[in-house]
Order: sequence, then C-alpha cells, then structure tokens
Amino acid sequence: MPVETELLDPVHLASIEDYSLLTRIVVDGALPGIHRSQRHGRGSEFFQYREYSSGDDLKLVDWKVYAKRGELVSKSFQEDTNLTCYLVLDTSASMGYQGSRSSCSKLRYACMLAACFAYIANRQGDRVGLFAYSDEAKAWIQPRSGRGHLNRIFTALAGLEAEGVNDHRSSWDTLSSGLPGKSLVVFLSDFLEAEEELPEHLRFATSARYECLCLQTLDPDELDLPDSEALRFSEMEGTHEISTSPPAIREDYTIGMNDFLDRLKDNLALVNVEFESLTTDAHLGHALHRFLGMRYGSL
Repeated sequence: MPVETELLDPVHLASIEDYSLLTRIVVDGALPGIHRSQRHGRGSEFFQYREYSSGDDLKLVDWKVYAKRGELVSKSFQEDTNLTCYLVLDTSASMGYQGSRSSCSKLRYACMLAACFAYIANRQGDRVGLFAYSDEAKAWIQPRSGRGHLNRIFTALAGLEAEGVNDHRSSWDTLSSGLPGKSLVVFLSDFLEAEEELPEHLRFATSARYECLCLQTLDPDELDLPDSEALRFSEMEGTHEISTSPPAIREDYTIGMNDFLDRLKDNLALVNVEFESLTTDAHLGHALHRFLGMRYGSL
C-alpha cells in the first residue's frame, strides 16, 4: 500500500484520538502541497509590485515609485476569496453502528473527515463553524478562524456521541435561518429514511450564495448485509427487532438499498446539492478531494 494511501486508511486513523495529530498526519502527510490560494487582481490586500505592461490600468501604477526611481511599476493585489465553511453532523443513534468489516463507527468516520475539512479550511484562511445534532443540537460553534478556534472544533468533535432520534426539520430550520452569506455547507450523515425529507431542508443550496456537499457515511454491512446464517436486527432509533437469515433476504435488500440511494441522489440534485456515498472501510482520500475540488478548485 502506498504511504499516502496508508495515511488515509481508517484502520490506522481510528486509533488516533487526538484530532489535531490526526489532521496533521492526513493533510501534511498524505496531501502535501496544499497552500493558500492567491488570485492576483484588484482586492483588499496588497500583494506585490510588477513591471508595468502596456494596457495596465493607470490607477494601479505607483507614481511615488516612478517619482523616486523613474520606474513604472503596477501594484497587484491578493483577492479576498475567504468564505465560511459550515460543518454539519448527524449524531443520531444510527450513526453509532460499526460492523465487523470496519475499524470505526459511522460517526467516528464522519468526525475524522470533519476534522480534516476544518483543518484545511482554517489553513486556507476560511472561517469554520460546526453544528451537530440528533433530537437537539449537540454542538454549535459559530464560524471563526484561528488556531484556538480550530482546537475548539476538535474538542467538540471528540465529545460527540451517537444517540437519540434525528430531528432534521427543527435542526435545519434553526441552522439555515442563520447561515452567513457565501458559505460552503458540508453535511455528514447516513441519510437513512430521509431521502424525501432532507432535500427540502437543504433548498438553500439553490441560492448562488451557497454550496452544499452531502457526504453519506454507511457501514459496509448496510450495503450488502453481514455474512452470517442468522441475525437479529435491532432498530437503532427505535425498539423494533427482527430475526432473519441474510442470505434469504440479501437480493431484495440490495435492490431496496440501491433504490433508496438513487432516490436520495436524485432528490438532492434537484436542490443543487453535491452528493457522495462513502463506506467506513474506505480511505479518506476521495472525500477530501471532493471537498478540495468544491472549495479550492485545482489546489
């Protein structure tokens, strides 16, 4: 396994409790070369002088330099491209599931990704916020930047537990009413039984002011069922139980799961939401590059 892939493997990362250390391993070790994006043009922060070229706006010429040295130079500026990155996590009880093929639960996998996103965004100078919920808000940190703020987010992520029944409606009503302008919202959830409800709450993404990336975290067991002759299935956000044989229902279950995923993806596309489905045994690279591609283009 290449070193970069190994550093992104949840098998190795799940044992690291310190999110500050984990993010440095992932971003600095496996994704080298990420740097602050600098677009040269008219902006709020002076960047450098460059030699005047015919056709340059005369307003950009530094006449003081010309008076002192007789040289025509133009000012260039670093465009202010910072925005707000809002990380939203579903922490309901179903996110606590961990099958035998995974090294961590769905919530732990989502938290590892969220920590890496926060680290990258903070490093790029963006403001980062965190909202986690199930039946009520479990963590709500307003967007800011800076190392101390990033550590607050890491601490909040480390304290999250999968519990309760999700209340998407009231939670998203609360959050979306206060979203700052020009934001990238990254939502991590298993989206189970929410393919009809959730897209309506994410309709803010149809505005040009917002982008929304939904990352579904599923355990491999949820895609094809565990390899066992008999199992008792318990509802994680309820009290129902059922005993059955996975081989007997696997075909129908797989058809139903694929239908659910297709409807979820289609419904999210209708409200201009980007969607990716991930399993908790997959390395973090694909999700990280989706995030980087949405926010930083070809970085």
